[in-house]
Amino acid sequence: MIEVLVRADAALARVYKDYRKLMKALMVGVLSTLVDMAILFALVNYFSVFYLVGQTISYLVGMCVSFYLNKTFTFRNASNQVHFQFVSFSAVAFSQLLLTLGLMFVFVDLVFNNPESSNVVMVSKVIVAFIGFIYAFLLNKSLTFKIFK
Repeated sequence: MIEVLVRADAALARVYKDYRKLMKALMVGVLSTLVDMAILFALVNYFSVFYLVGQTISYLVGMCVSFYLNKTFTFRNASNQVHFQFVSFSAVAFSQLLLTLGLMFVFVDLVFNNPESSNVVMVSKVIVAFIGFIYAFLLNKSLTFKIFK
């Protein structure tokens, strides 16, 4: 079994040398999304916060969790330029949000042409989330945690 894992590791490294960082970033993204969703759920259901206000608060908390975990776990970045990194990370996150909104419109309204279907919205969300994840990973890898070392 270990030999199979070693071969798989070598094969993946030939395809993309930083695949381990990509996998770590994926784990961080999932955890940050779960934090975001849990806070949104609590704010809306237990504190009767308007869902758009709740989404804003939960998104910001999830983004902070994501920044911290990506800095310390994914990229193992020990830079003291935390403020610059956080501004860069936030700019990437905001641009990712804009990309997500634009792509959601493209997929839901133009590609699938069915904005009334919740299935279409959710399928589009999965596609767009994957695109947004790759986009943010590459930008944060090449800008946020590389330039501000």
